[in-house]
Amino acid sequence: MKKIIAYIFVLTFIYSIDSYSDEKDCSSFDKLSKDYAKCLTDKSKKQGSKIKKKINDKIKKSGIKEKFKKFNETKTLADLLK
Repeated sequence: MKKIIAYIFVLTFIYSIDSYSDEKDCSSFDKLSKDYAKCLTDKSKKQGSKIKKKINDKIKKSGIKEKFKKFNETKTLADLLK
């Protein structure tokens, strides 16, 4: 179980680095304006959706989701090993 959590953490870290490369430039706005806040929220939403999509694709390819679902559905260890 620790390996699965570590795997997901590493994937999240690796793919989050790529999303910072194409940042939107918000430096043209005053930092106390509502336009600056809107620019930051749009930028973070865009990056978050990219990261989520990449992670979901990797999880789908690796089959972890199905293994976790099987683990949750079992009531005993004997059921899990069948």
